Amino acid sequence: MSSTLTIDLDPRVLQHAEQEALRRHTTVADVVGRQLQIMALNWQDSQAGKTPVTDALRGSVPLPQDFNERAELTAELSRKHG
Repeated sequence: MSSTLTIDLDPRVLQHAEQEALRRHTTVADVVGRQLQIMALNWQDSQAGKTPVTDALRGSVPLPQDFNERAELTAELSRKHG
């Protein structure tokens, strides 16, 4: 099934997208569709707390058993933003 999406783009952005799609032997619609799919998967992973950077770092620093990640995050955000 296919749906229609209308977007307003700067003409230069559209021109670059068309040129890149032509080089890759595809269409602008396919390029946009693939990018949206990648973004949606990244958003899902991010909401699940999974990102490539955090996954790579997970477990690299030993933490005490009673470490409260949410409390530390809240405290750091309070210090940063007041």
